[in-house]
Amino acid sequence: MQASTRSLTADFTHFQPADTAPPAPIPQLPDAAARLAALTAQVTADLAMMGYATKPWVLPRAHLGQVVPDVVIIGAGQSGLALGHMLKRRGVTNVLLLDRNPAGYEGVWDTYARNYEIRSPKTITGLELGIPSLTVQSWFVALHGQAAWDALTRVPRAHWMDYLRWYRQIADLNIRNDINVMDIAYDADGVTLTLQDGAQVRTRYVVLATGMEGGGNWVVPDFIRNALPADRYNHSCEAFDASRFAGKDIGVLGAGASAFDATVAALDAGAASVQTFMRRPAISVLDLVREFENGGFLDHAHALSDETKWELGLFLSGLSQAPAEHHFYRALAFANFRFHSGAPWLDVRMDGDRIAVTTPKGSFHFDHLITATGVTTNMMLRPELHRLAADALLWRDRFTPPDGNTASARLNFPYLDDYYRFQPKTAGAAPGIDRIFAFNALAMPSMGGLAAVSISSHRFGTARLASGLTRALFLDQEAELIPTLAQVDTPCITLTPYAREMLGMLDCD
Repeated sequence: MQASTRSLTADFTHFQPADTAPPAPIPQLPDAAARLAALTAQVTADLAMMGYATKPWVLPRAHLGQVVPDVVIIGAGQSGLALGHMLKRRGVTNVLLLDRNPAGYEGVWDTYARNYEIRSPKTITGLELGIPSLTVQSWFVALHGQAAWDALTRVPRAHWMDYLRWYRQIADLNIRNDINVMDIAYDADGVTLTLQDGAQVRTRYVVLATGMEGGGNWVVPDFIRNALPADRYNHSCEAFDASRFAGKDIGVLGAGASAFDATVAALDAGAASVQTFMRRPAISVLDLVREFENGGFLDHAHALSDETKWELGLFLSGLSQAPAEHHFYRALAFANFRFHSGAPWLDVRMDGDRIAVTTPKGSFHFDHLITATGVTTNMMLRPELHRLAADALLWRDRFTPPDGNTASARLNFPYLDDYYRFQPKTAGAAPGIDRIFAFNALAMPSMGGLAAVSISSHRFGTARLASGLTRALFLDQEAELIPTLAQVDTPCITLTPYAREMLGMLDCD
């Protein structure tokens, strides 16, 4: 799309192809329940068939007389589920998952995500651990049929969440919901988590599987937050009821994926008007995430040089994620939608009961604002990470940008090892910090970009993280390896009296 400094405000009412309408419900087959039960049984059989080397092997560890979890995963959304299930399949069964949301509502898909479809290709794999019957395709076909699957371009968001609920049932993990972790303390022997009710959970290792928000906070610009009552704006990545926008004039700041998701949500809810603004002269039409979906990048980006990782980060930060094509054209099909490029918000203030927004293109008045302004990744913004913020090795401790810009916020990301593990700022200091792994937005610079916060990460990133955890657990019990083997007394041959006589072993026990 050619760059333009003008507002894109043409009349798009003539453009209303059928595929801009909200997706119609996909009917289930009459025998969907029986088909899903049969698939569930097939998955159980397939998991049993792939049962080699899955038996539990980790020796229990106790703290104050109580056996503690070997791993606690904070976050039971798709990344937490994928890791928990993979650890279970590798024989690590004493794993606890904690999630702040109610059961069945973990993650973004049924809380604040508003896209009609997930953006990943419908053929994406990783969660299923290489077992075809556990794929989203098998689940969807069981409920809706092969023809319905063939007709899909991408998996509808609500269906993806329902698939995750089914996956949770299959994985059968130890999950505690409605739990907020308020503090993470570590020492040479383990990690202590303090929960919102003051209770503590002791564990050997911790994984932060808390998504994009888990390393900081969604950011509303200060000039908006300080100028308006809190009930007159929302961030696009928070849960809100779009029905309250009916009949109102809505202003949206940003033009990336979540901006158009929020725009369409407001239009669908009956907003009187929605105007979306971006500071750049042209909207992004590229989705570079798809370019990274190959075995080279997804499996080995963590091994790139620091210089290349930094340049990659600069390149990606210069782009915004393109909106989903369906949502883009869905918005354009509304006569009451306007889009303004090259129009940053210079000032926001209350003007009577209306909100006045000043841009280089003029002033506008709204009833409510939505800011699609991304996330600030900064461990200091999360109280539970304050020790990590002080003790962890950061990118600024190991790397100086070629342009000498030491003020870059990306230098405050943790400098993780190849297994997503935190490292101490000073060698030998902060004992136990290496018992914590970041499988969230904090991992992005160290892992080369998309290694922990997208569905694309599950096939390769989850496996590497699981390897790091099982490696640590195995080496923890190195001293007990030989003594444990020496205690094995289960014979593989049952010697009959005849065999004993032939071998001269009649008097041997």
